[in-house]
Amino acid sequence: MTEELKQHIFKNGLNLGLILVGITLFTYINGAEMQVNYFVSFGTLILMIVFPIYYTRALRTHQGGYISFREAFTSCTGILVAAGFLNVFCNILIYNFIDPQYAIEVVDAIIEKTVTQLQSGGIDEATIEKMVVDIRENSDFSPMTLFKGYLFSIVFYTVFGLIVAGLTKKENPDFTQE
Repeated sequence: MTEELKQHIFKNGLNLGLILVGITLFTYINGAEMQVNYFVSFGTLILMIVFPIYYTRALRTHQGGYISFREAFTSCTGILVAAGFLNVFCNILIYNFIDPQYAIEVVDAIIEKTVTQLQSGGIDEATIEKMVVDIRENSDFSPMTLFKGYLFSIVFYTVFGLIVAGLTKKENPDFTQE
């Protein structure tokens, strides 16, 4: 990996990570209901799709319009891995050290939103109660659980990086490997 590519990943991964941390802090400050807001979730997802694509294409432009599959994959995946690490670190701090009560509030907001949606869908009360119990039992914001979630996300980052690299790569025909 070239020094230029390392700097590109570091700079853009840090920038995306700081944006994600900013969104996390925004949702924290505005309460648990904001944490489960579809617009925030959808906006964050769009950001995590568009940002690495944009900056991988910017790297290609910077390199004279050419980028290898490996460079494109490394750029896209590296940006997401670095940003995800910063964001999970922030989440670990908030949920476990700064405000452990917030995790309970988030679970309550998830349950409230789920119950409302299920009731409007005509789901029976017994099924709803079982789902509420499942949500309570499976909601864990411990550092290990959050970090495991991050590791699992790396799989998705990698698949996304492969797709972006396949669509972004443009080999330099003048480049000969020796």
